[in-house]
Amino acid sequence: MPPGSRAGASASLSPAPYGQACVGCSRAKCKCFYRSDGDDCERCHRLGKTCEPALAVRKRKARVTPPPAPVSKRLEERLDYIATLLHLHSQAFEKQAQTQIQSQQQTPQSIHEGTPASHGESSTSSMQGRDNPDIVLDTAASIVHILRPETPPMSPSPILEDVSVHQVPDRIAEEQLDAFRRVFLSAFPFVRIPATVSAAELRRQKPFLWLVIMAITTKMVAQQFAMAETIWHIISRRIVSQHLADLDLLLGIIAFASWSHYFKKDKPFMSMLSQMAVSLASELEIHHDIPIKTLRRSRFPLPVQQSARRRPRTLEERRTMLAVFHLTSSAWSTYRKTEPLRWTPYLDDCLRLLGEGRETYLDALLVAQVKCQIITNQLTCSLSDETPGLEDPKVLSVILSTALLRQLGNIRQGIPAEIRSQSSTQFYLLYTELKIRESLLGRPSPPDQTGLSHVQRLQDLRSVLSTVERWLVAYSEMPLSDWVGMSVDIFTQFVQYFVVLFKLSILNESGWDVQEVRRRTNVFEILDRACENINQVPIVTGMVDAEGLRSGLFFKMDRVLRDIKALFLAEMPPDIQPDAAFPKTSSDPDTNDINGNVEPMDFTFSDELLLSMLQENILDTEWNFRTDNSYIPFTT
Repeated sequence: MPPGSRAGASASLSPAPYGQACVGCSRAKCKCFYRSDGDDCERCHRLGKTCEPALAVRKRKARVTPPPAPVSKRLEERLDYIATLLHLHSQAFEKQAQTQIQSQQQTPQSIHEGTPASHGESSTSSMQGRDNPDIVLDTAASIVHILRPETPPMSPSPILEDVSVHQVPDRIAEEQLDAFRRVFLSAFPFVRIPATVSAAELRRQKPFLWLVIMAITTKMVAQQFAMAETIWHIISRRIVSQHLADLDLLLGIIAFASWSHYFKKDKPFMSMLSQMAVSLASELEIHHDIPIKTLRRSRFPLPVQQSARRRPRTLEERRTMLAVFHLTSSAWSTYRKTEPLRWTPYLDDCLRLLGEGRETYLDALLVAQVKCQIITNQLTCSLSDETPGLEDPKVLSVILSTALLRQLGNIRQGIPAEIRSQSSTQFYLLYTELKIRESLLGRPSPPDQTGLSHVQRLQDLRSVLSTVERWLVAYSEMPLSDWVGMSVDIFTQFVQYFVVLFKLSILNESGWDVQEVRRRTNVFEILDRACENINQVPIVTGMVDAEGLRSGLFFKMDRVLRDIKALFLAEMPPDIQPDAAFPKTSSDPDTNDINGNVEPMDFTFSDELLLSMLQENILDTEWNFRTDNSYIPFTT
């Protein structure tokens, strides 16, 4: 057929619609084309067959969407897919490492060119640590856990390399470690260091904790500041940048934050380090107990890691977790920025097991301190959440304070006698009692014609004063050599006792004899005596201050306490003359110089020990119950 006629024939054909092909084309599985000049199709006309139209119109089957798979099944499929990818990726790394090892073995001259012989082994071990990550699927909670792989043993340890810049002689290191056990752990027993462990052994086992201990116990302030720079280098590089996490780093953070007043420059960092300690505890997964229920793991589990993670929690891990709670509570008491760690049943179980004192008798002291912090947290953390006016605050306060005082009495009775007599134990017990009794003073008395409510209020004030006097006795009995071990938490209590005593000394209320309070406890005389004691601490312990503008803690505490005294003088009500109310002592250098001229007060409140006092007004309105409001407290 000529090309022109083929084009014309194709133009006169039209394809049959879907489902309307003739019977012959349908059976032959051929495309059916209708001819425009006839009733039969092109194929039947060409073959001379009878073109029979379609018997019925075929219908398309509706697409049925399969029901969605359950959420757990989809998570499992996705998890298996991720595990397969990670497994293939790790195999590629392993092949690459083996290739490098073989190439190094074939070229032994590379060892003499400066490549360490252990580099290939360390890289292989690190590859094996990344192989087959442990992935857990919790189908009940619909959560996928990608567990942190266990850090392979590295030789040498990077922390040990960082610490190596500070060489402390063995004799001095042993003396400082003994002082840490005797003085510092008596104030905050966050770790157990047996007497059989030497300083050199502790440096090999826990190099970061060793560095922090050497920094806070050294008698050379310049060396203390140099070690602090190394500590910050380890925190910023190893923890923040390289994401290292182990128990040594966590214990070092706890120690560095608990005695942070030794290293503070211009900005406080205790709250920041307390949250870092919480993050490290979460990374190490010591913030909860071992799960009892079986979790579905990936198809490539690591048997070694799986068996290691199912081991029971050690007492060291439980003690460390209670220390993290203690640290967050201390940061809250000092700065009021971040609330303490939430109390959980696991922490309660840790408290019970540590209370048995199976490893060290100091665990009983840690348990008592944590129990006291639980009570004070109830009095301080919940105040911001309370809505005034919903319930009768006086009834609630009486019931709560009675229950808390009974609970505090049970804590005191449960402490062993050798622990109860220690100064730090008395500090925590008395401070908790002070907070309970002080909470009663913040509740206004209802109108009472009989005057019984006013009598009850005077009794509450006398109870607060009695608690302060008992604290003064415990404070005076503390040896000067033990002052170096006072943590930030105890120093905060130290300052707040002065605030409460000053409030009682100027409280203008009917029936309250402020002259008797000033005769029994003269706050300015106590401050002057505290300055003298602090000045004696470096002499007794043999401390040497650093050269330059930056001074050590006990070389600047004298100025801090005198700033507190200046602040108290500025807070005096206008109708009270300080000279008449508080007679000056002859040894007071803050008032007059050698020529008898009055020196101006220095209001440079930059030290972190004052922050807890400056969070609130010294004379808050809750202490002023004069009906005429004739005295308005000075705003700090």
